[in-house]
Amino acid sequence: MIKVTKLLYTLSILTFLTILLYVYAFLPNQFGVFFEPNGTASILIYRADFFYAALGLFVLTNGSILLYRKMNRGHLNLDKSDFEDMSSAELVYHWLMGLSFVINVIYIFSIMFVGMYHNSEHFDIANYVALIYIGPVLLAGWIFWFIYLQFSRR
Repeated sequence: MIKVTKLLYTLSILTFLTILLYVYAFLPNQFGVFFEPNGTASILIYRADFFYAALGLFVLTNGSILLYRKMNRGHLNLDKSDFEDMSSAELVYHWLMGLSFVINVIYIFSIMFVGMYHNSEHFDIANYVALIYIGPVLLAGWIFWFIYLQFSRR
């Protein structure tokens, strides 16, 4: 399970960068992020600002989780692969790798949604609203998995 999580985390980084560059290439120079009830954009941002904000948020969240993991690596036995044999600190260490993956998936789907919303092909965005809900459902599931791991070992 731990190796699968590491693989998914690595793939999510590559997917995030690919999706961000792809969406950046097709966004208009300026696009709306907040809209009035009549449909006119009340706040416009430049696509470069969107790109750097998304990249900055990605680096900040992944970097802070990675930093926390690096700081706590020294006193943990990371050779264990069975959750039953791990201490609570080791469970948290490995759980955070999956949390990074889940957060990256949220970013990926959010950027895809923004890209489809502002695409020149005019997708029917109502068909893609599920992209916004997949991330929070995964996050809730990952939090429940953490709770399960904490209480099932006793």
